[in-house]
Amino acid sequence: MSAIKRLRPLPALLAAGLLAAACSGSDGGKWVGDYVTVNDFEAVRGWSDASALTRDHAHSGQYATYVDPGREYGITYDLPLGEASVHTLKGVAVEAWAYLPSPQAKATLEVQVPLPGEGNRMGFADRLVLAEQVTEGGKWMRVRKEFAFPAGLPAEAHLRIFLWRGGSAETAYLDDLKVKALE
Repeated sequence: MSAIKRLRPLPALLAAGLLAAACSGSDGGKWVGDYVTVNDFEAVRGWSDASALTRDHAHSGQYATYVDPGREYGITYDLPLGEASVHTLKGVAVEAWAYLPSPQAKATLEVQVPLPGEGNRMGFADRLVLAEQVTEGGKWMRVRKEFAFPAGLPAEAHLRIFLWRGGSAETAYLDDLKVKALE
């Protein structure tokens, strides 16, 4: 069994712990802001595909995820919608810190909801183009975008979030990722 298949439960465990903490108050599900996941990529080393981590640049701590001409994708968050939040997700607000060597880098933060079953049918797909918010090269900048999902996505559909190179010849870094539920 490959290391990736053996370690797939990690996102579910992280999400479960975060959801338990988020549900400790009595919000009754009326407010936006339950955390789906938070990751500074420090706790991932040793548990997942550590080759997608680097010490070259980090916004906080020692590690960040990255893409470059030799790496198409950063670390992927992948969890069924029904396990990602205690409430039905109407979307997510994604916030992170991005570092681009120049604003011309084409890397994106992808948010996808593939539908269950065979094939590559998407219930939702959109992206945050990092260069639209990272206006200065060689500097960490905060990026943020809200993604509204269509109604009726099944709980078995997966929420996937990952850094994608997008054909860029330049390295791009992402750190301190926060994903909040839109309800």
